[in-house]
Amino acid sequence: MIGVPRNRLLDAAWVLATNLLLLAGVVAWGWPPGNVFLLFWAENVILGVVTVVRILTARGVPAEPVGDRSVERWPPWGQALFFSFHYGLFALVHLGFVTVVAMRTGVEWGFWMLGFPILLVALRYVVDLATVWFLGGRRDTVSPGQAFAWPYPRLIVLHLATLIGFLFTMQSFGGGRSRWDEVLAPLRAAFDGLGFELSDGAVLVAVLMLLKTVFELGALMLAGRRGDNPGVRREVATGGP
Repeated sequence: MIGVPRNRLLDAAWVLATNLLLLAGVVAWGWPPGNVFLLFWAENVILGVVTVVRILTARGVPAEPVGDRSVERWPPWGQALFFSFHYGLFALVHLGFVTVVAMRTGVEWGFWMLGFPILLVALRYVVDLATVWFLGGRRDTVSPGQAFAWPYPRLIVLHLATLIGFLFTMQSFGGGRSRWDEVLAPLRAAFDGLGFELSDGAVLVAVLMLLKTVFELGALMLAGRRGDNPGVRREVATGGP
């Protein structure tokens, strides 16, 4: 992979390592589907905390003139406060949906089933923050406003995954066979053919994890085409992501 920045390779390696390990937990090790949805929410929170650190430590300048509706007109601490409020509302609503999904699809509390995966995801973001953001010097090319916008694409993916899981559990709430069951049946049969006997909930989680991995790798490739700076080179409006 000549010409690919080392930081980009490290990002891709962490995406593959963590997501595929979590996928193996569902498919091969029998992790309850509800645990993975709780993990989606935990990743959402970890992503928010890391973003606050990025906003407060970014040293780049805006790529475009700062407009009247841009968060760039505020000092970094002001942007961090607004982000915490704005992003926190999303996380709060997300938690409500996740709780319903987790209770319906099954959840098992414990370190190896829930605590360890959360630590693994946190480690991924901490390592990225230390090696790429600080030691790699990426914070020198990203403005606080660009750091503000950074997590929202991933946030949308996590929310869509949770929403799909919520719709699935609600349609199957009354018992019987739903449209989701019919859609997942051939996928479950495919996993059965590989020797993995999965419930519909586990199949749904496996598919969502694969889609999440593809999206994150695609986002890294897109950022690479735009240059090593992962910041969004546009004005960040206060009206939402």
